[in-house]
Amino acid sequence: MPPRMDDEKRTAILTGIKAGGTCRGIAREHKVSPDTVRRIAAEGGIEQPFARTNTKNATEAKKADNAALRATTSRRFLEECNRFLDDLHKPHLVWNFGGKDNTFNSKELPAPSTADKRNLIVSAATAIDKHLVIEKHDNSGESHAAVDQWLTEMGA
Repeated sequence: MPPRMDDEKRTAILTGIKAGGTCRGIAREHKVSPDTVRRIAAEGGIEQPFARTNTKNATEAKKADNAALRATTSRRFLEECNRFLDDLHKPHLVWNFGGKDNTFNSKELPAPSTADKRNLIVSAATAIDKHLVIEKHDNSGESHAAVDQWLTEMGA
């Protein structure tokens, strides 16, 4: 008879079951048989552990997690856009390595050069475009975002 599985591995398998993983997927991940996974589910008091409702719930939870992460990423793009625009009007450090002695020289200018301003504007435009793409993706299934709908109902 093989030795009893350690509690850490058993807990990891139970966590995978509760998260809605598939029996074979969990078995493969933990290098055990599907029968072992089903037995641990039964011992853990989980009825019908691999019914489609668990998979559906796990999928919905993952979708919600992804939407939250996209919202954070979208916000970061928006913040970066504003930082790039702010940098258009700040002092700008220019520098160079060069010469036979590979010397370093730098100078602070009152504003970025025209080329640097163009790069900042292109970077800001790219960041706002990516923000809007994420916003559009997350609102594509709705006629309005929840806040927009609330404002509409309030008569704003």
